[in-house]
Amino acid sequence: MPDIFGYDIVEALRRSGCPLCRAEAIDDRRWMNSFWREGKQDPGTRRRFYAAGGFCREHGWLLHRLVAAEAAGAAIADVYGLLAERDIASLDELRANLDRSRRGRQGPLGRSERCPACVAHEAAAERKVHFFVELLAEPEARPHYQSSEGLCFAHFVRAVEHALETDEEIAHLLLEDWRARLAHIRDQLAEFDRKRDHRYAAEPKGEEQHSWTQVIRRYVGEDFPDAGD
Repeated sequence: MPDIFGYDIVEALRRSGCPLCRAEAIDDRRWMNSFWREGKQDPGTRRRFYAAGGFCREHGWLLHRLVAAEAAGAAIADVYGLLAERDIASLDELRANLDRSRRGRQGPLGRSERCPACVAHEAAAERKVHFFVELLAEPEARPHYQSSEGLCFAHFVRAVEHALETDEEIAHLLLEDWRARLAHIRDQLAEFDRKRDHRYAAEPKGEEQHSWTQVIRRYVGEDFPDAGD
């Protein structure tokens, strides 16, 4: 394994779904668990949280799931309670400006930073792609990838782009692999459609019955809300 932080990828190759989707979900949970248990006490972390207006929808509900599982709602009350106070003050300022007809000025509710969990996610995702391509450079690792369920389209594209800059052999391997997986799904979709015809409806049903779900997974990946449990 080229780097210890690639461990999540190695483990994800043994599980269902796109391994990079799963590894990123593990990273998200790890980051958010660190935030609500300890990180929210750091002044810089709190500043970025408030500047962003809290978390985006996806990460806000991730925080809620993790906190709810521990019956630790006080963690949310702490940071979001102060965010609500800050926004009330901003609303009062905006209302006062409107009362004075100062409509030409920008209101005070704009957020100056992005969701901090999204920022952390994107940085971790770049590292995961780097580790993944390095992993495939090890010949003994390739059978593990080829026996996995492979990458979703978004991660496939990012991995190929990175491999084209570092190792064209890996880029070729990924292209051939993804094309083969896509061709298999195309054939299964055609078989699914064929068996919908009344002339063949009595034939035994098989793998093709799941093809309309698998093609969505192949293109967009999936969420892993319990990743890391």
